[in-house]
Amino acid sequence: MMKYIILFLLAIASDLVCQAQGKYQLSGKISGIADGSMLLLVRNDGETSDTLATAILKNGTFVLMGELEAPAAGGYLASADGTFRLSLIVEPGNLMLNVSERGALIQGGEQQKLFARYNQIGQAFAAAQSQLQAQAQQPGADIDALQAQIDQAYQQSLAQTEELMKANVDAYATAYVIAQSARNETEESLRAKYGLLGEAAKASVPGKQIASYLGRFAKLAVGQPAPDFTVTRPNGDGLTLYGVPAKYKLVVFWASWDNASRQVNPQLIQLYLQFRPRSFEIVSVSLDDNRFAWDRAIEQDGISIWSNGSDLLGMDSPVAKAYMVGSTLPYTVLIDGENKIVAKGLLGDDLRKAVSDLTKKKRK
Repeated sequence: MMKYIILFLLAIASDLVCQAQGKYQLSGKISGIADGSMLLLVRNDGETSDTLATAILKNGTFVLMGELEAPAAGGYLASADGTFRLSLIVEPGNLMLNVSERGALIQGGEQQKLFARYNQIGQAFAAAQSQLQAQAQQPGADIDALQAQIDQAYQQSLAQTEELMKANVDAYATAYVIAQSARNETEESLRAKYGLLGEAAKASVPGKQIASYLGRFAKLAVGQPAPDFTVTRPNGDGLTLYGVPAKYKLVVFWASWDNASRQVNPQLIQLYLQFRPRSFEIVSVSLDDNRFAWDRAIEQDGISIWSNGSDLLGMDSPVAKAYMVGSTLPYTVLIDGENKIVAKGLLGDDLRKAVSDLTKKKRK
C-alpha cells in the first residue's frame, strides 16, 4: 500500500513540476474541416504572430504539446489553409477543445475561462444587434426606436465588460482582452482601461503591449510631428507626406469598401475647393488591398483632384499602424506648415472650422 501512495505522490509532484515549467497539452476535436496542419500562434507584440506549436489534424482530432515561457499565452488556433481560426488562451496543464456546429467548448485553464466570459458578453451584444437589425428590415419598422435599443444593448455590454474587468484587475485575460482591441480604442478610453489593471496584469505580455500602444498615442499628440510616410500613387509613383508642396495638409485614411468613407468624400471635395487657395492639400491614404477597387472608387467619387496613395496592405498597412488608425473610418489628421499635428479624428463642421482657423491664423 505504501508503494502505491509513494507512486501517487510522485505522480502529483511530476504534474506540479510540469505546470511550473510551463508545459501544456491541447487536445482537440474539430468538425467540418479537412485534415491537415494545425498551428498554435501567439501574438508577442500585439501585431505579429509567432508559431508556438504545430500538429496534424486527422479525422477531426489533433494534439498540440509544448512549453510556455510565461504563465499564459494569448493567441489563436488556426488551420494552415486558413479555413479555421479560434482565439484562445493557453496555460500550463491539459486543455481540451471541442468545436462543432453548435460552437466551441474549451476546457481547462482559469484564464481561458475568464476569456470565455468576456467573449460571451460580446457574443450576446452581437446576437441582439443582429436580431434588431433584422427587425429594421421589416416594413413599417421604427428605425429610431430599434437604433435606440441597439445603442442600449451596446452600452450594457460596455458596462458588463467594465464590471468584469474591475473584478479581475490582475488577470492575464483582462489585459489580453484590452490589448486585443487597443487599436480600435481612443487614447482616453485605452488609458482608462489600462488604469484599471493591477501590477501583475501590467507586467504581463499583453499589459506591456497596452503600454506600448499608449506610448505610440503619446507620440501622436497634438503638437507632435506627424510621422512621415511613403505610399504609392495610382500611377505607380511614390507619394511622401512631407514632400507634398502645401503649407497645410489633411491626411485622410479611408477605404473603397467603407460606406462612411465614401459618404464623406463629397464633403471633403467642398472643403478642398474652398481652402486649396490657402495652400491646403488633402492626402488620402487608402486601406484597400485591391488595386482595381481603389482606382474605381477614386474615379467614381471624383477625388483624383488631390493626392492619393496606398500600400494595398489593407488594415495591416504600416502607415495606418503608425497613426493608430482603428476600424472606424474615415480617420483624419490635420497638419500645419511645420508638419506638426493640429487635430485628429475631425469630420464635418468641426473639421471645416479647424481648417479655417488654422489657415487664417497662419496668414496673419
